[in-house]
This record gives sequence, structure tokens and C-alpha cells, in this order.
Amino acid sequence: MHKGPAIELEVSWLAAEGLPRERGRMLARLLHALAGAASLTDAARALGVSYRYAWGLLGDGARSLGGPLVDMGRGRGARLTALGRKVLEADARVRAALGAPFERLRGELADLLAEALPRRQPRLTVRASHDLALGELAQLCAAQLDLDIEIRGADESLAALAQGQCDLAGFHVADALPRAAAAAAALGRWLDPRKHALIHFVTREQGLIARRGSRIRGVHDLARPGVRFIHRQSGSGARADEQPGTSVAAAVAEGRADAGFGLRADATRFKLAFAPLAIERYFFACSKATLRGAALKILLEVFRSPEFTARIATLPGYDARHAGRREALDAALTWVERPRRPVRP
Repeated sequence: MHKGPAIELEVSWLAAEGLPRERGRMLARLLHALAGAASLTDAARALGVSYRYAWGLLGDGARSLGGPLVDMGRGRGARLTALGRKVLEADARVRAALGAPFERLRGELADLLAEALPRRQPRLTVRASHDLALGELAQLCAAQLDLDIEIRGADESLAALAQGQCDLAGFHVADALPRAAAAAAALGRWLDPRKHALIHFVTREQGLIARRGSRIRGVHDLARPGVRFIHRQSGSGARADEQPGTSVAAAVAEGRADAGFGLRADATRFKLAFAPLAIERYFFACSKATLRGAALKILLEVFRSPEFTARIATLPGYDARHAGRREALDAALTWVERPRRPVRP
């Protein structure tokens, strides 16, 4: 939470001849992403940059530091070299030593400057995966809280929180193993249970959207001859204020496809059939220090208000009964241990 002017202090130690500060910072982020990714393509997508940019960044780093940082052997994906692993180790040491003092100094400077400014609304900076409920939340908070929301991918949002670039990071966790495993990897990569906590936001239904009368009632029906299935583009909507599933529902409604994966809310909007496949929970992650701030208390009051519950109830497939509940960081990971509902025909 920023009480006064937004002040960003970030550790940026990885710089050398031919490697400016900003590219050094991006190189460190890319190496962190590569440590948990199967390929350079996946790591670049997680950071929201192109493969070409990531490849060039690794080349700059190799020239500046005197050796390759990644082994791109054929058939083995991308692996950090010994030098690449040492760079990550050094980065962790620098952040452990300077992270807390930087955060204290950031707060002190913001307070110092705020003394000379007119009183303003409390402010929270949010980096989050897109969700229909975010728009409802922003409208309800407008009168008492400056909620600065920027839509990004889940992994990039969590990285921004870990690096002190935002107050809240929003992301979904599904009751389906592949998606839950991805969330677990992102949480473990960026967040620390000793420093961070979760706040429950909403749940939503994901499933199969199909044309009415198509007799598509489950995944097995997609194998029928002639069924046209539209894929949701990986990473779509990560940087734009749009719901990726909406394009799937629109394609089915317009007759360009017979079925695709999306939200019940989108299926209802376009008057399409819907077969539920998974429940997703949306969490906000934040530092435990942010939990104690005035801005977060206002946000929690909005979460628990009848007005918020009523607004979310207008979104088909959404549920806000647990909005505002504080949870330990590993709560998102235990979601997969709950019994999953069978798919209804």
C-alpha cells in the first residue's frame, strides 16, 4: 500500500559493459523463469516477452558475463548452465540482504512526501489475471479506494508482487491437476509463506461451451466426426482488458466452431449450452505487511459487503460467499485435494 506518491525501489545489481540496468533486471527475471520452465518459449511467455527478445537477452548476458547462461541442447529444452545457476544464487543473496531495507525505505519516503500533499484516497496497486469480477470490484471500490488494476498473466503478476512492484497479485487455481500444478509452481517460485498470505476472492465455473442442439455434453463428444473445436489461445488476454473465453463463446455463437472451453458466464451471455468441467478459485496474494494496512482493510470491507455479494451473484457460475477470507499461502495448493465434482451430462 502506498500512503503517498508511488515510489519504486528495486534491486538492480546485474549490470555490466553492454548490459544496461533495465536489461540486467530483465535478464534476472528471465533466468528465474527458465529455472521452472520446460523451454525458452515457456519462460518468455511467462514474462510476456517474445522468444526473439528472450534469446537476445541471453546473448547479451553471455557476452557481458563471460560465458553462456543457458544450455539449449537439441531435445533437452533449455537448462541453466553452472554460470546461470550462480547468477540466480547471487540474485537471491542480494535480494535477501537488501529487500527488507528497500521496502522500509520505500515506505518512509512515501510518508515523507505525502506530508506535503493534499490528503488522498488509500491506494492499492494490483497485477492480476483477468476475471469478470474484477470490474465489479473496481466499481464498488471507486468511492473510497484507489484500486490500480493492471491485467497480466498469473506468473507475471506473482513475480511483480515478489519483486515489490505491486501490492496484490491475482490468479486462478482450478480443481484440475494440470492447472493446479502450474499454480503450485508459480507460487513456489515467487512467494514465501513467511512473508506472503492469500485472500480468497471468488469462484467460477469453467466448462465446455457448445451450440444449443449440438448434443455436445462432455469432453468425449469432441471426438465425434465433424465436431469443430476452438482452442483458447495460450496466454491470451494476459495484457489486455478482455476475457479470453469470450472470444471462444463468440466463435461458437457465430457458427465458426461447435464447442470450446470457457466460463458459464460467457455461455449464458451468448445463450449457449454449457457442461461444467472444473471449479476455479481466484486468490489475491499479498505481503503480510500489506494485510495490516488501511487500504487492505477497506478492500476486505468491500469483499464482505452485501453490495459486492449481490453484484457477483449476477454473474452466472460465480460465487462470492468466501470473499475476503484470509488464508495461508498453501491454501491454493490444497485445492486439488478436495473431491472434484463429476461432469454432468
